[in-house]
Amino acid sequence: MTCPFLKEAQVKYCRGASVRKLIPLAVGGKAEEKCSSAEFVDCPVYRMNPEEGSGACPYLRETLMQYCAAAPVTKLVPYSESMLSRCGAGGFRYCELYLAMAHPVESRGADDIALPNWLLYSPNHMWVDVSEDGTCHAGVDAFLARALGPIDRVSYIWQHGRHCPAAVLTVAGTDLEVVFPNPLLLTKCNLYLRANPARVTSEPYTGGWLFEGVPLPETTRNLLTPDEARAHVEAEKHRMNEFLLAGSGTANDGGLFAPGAARMLDRERMLALFHEFFVKREL
Repeated sequence: MTCPFLKEAQVKYCRGASVRKLIPLAVGGKAEEKCSSAEFVDCPVYRMNPEEGSGACPYLRETLMQYCAAAPVTKLVPYSESMLSRCGAGGFRYCELYLAMAHPVESRGADDIALPNWLLYSPNHMWVDVSEDGTCHAGVDAFLARALGPIDRVSYIWQHGRHCPAAVLTVAGTDLEVVFPNPLLLTKCNLYLRANPARVTSEPYTGGWLFEGVPLPETTRNLLTPDEARAHVEAEKHRMNEFLLAGSGTANDGGLFAPGAARMLDRERMLALFHEFFVKREL
């Protein structure tokens, strides 16, 4: 899968110039420069070290470049450059430029618990996406997002290294630590969330991702497939209703718990709920 904003451009450049200036080819394959005509003999660069040529300057070269059409400033990048590698694989879904321009709508499942088919899930309601470019992203699933509601603050335990990635989510003044249960080589955290932490739960599968890294052999160990995760979430919905209604004297109607249910509890009950459903468990 390739980012829809990844474009190609055929360019020309001068092999003899001290600073490489890329000249995009115009429609019809022509560039607005004199290097392709007999006028190249008047070029100071050519005259410093003339070589035999016929019709076009012998220093003129042509190559294919890539660029991001969503970026405010066009930067041409060679195919050999790794900078745009995730643009040609699934990792583009987590790029801020893509999210800002495409405004992707997160899919919703039954009762508003979304579980995208391209992800793997952990029993403590985290997800991981291993892309074709050899990177992975991880975050919280829609079940955890619905239970916690808006996040007030995000802090990261580690930002680099081989770890089970962990972050502290502050909800109604209470710090809750979410941990992906398997290790990965952590290379980056989503620091944009420090300015807008609510995205963790409002956009759990896109702009709310938490961790980026390189997958290890054990990163996907014992995780749930989408079908297994749906069955798990179905059982978790019933358990959540029972937890929330325990001692309340209210009958369980079998419906889905209210968004932000954890915020409606006192601190002790919130911690008990979080420990029951969302703490890291050995797989």
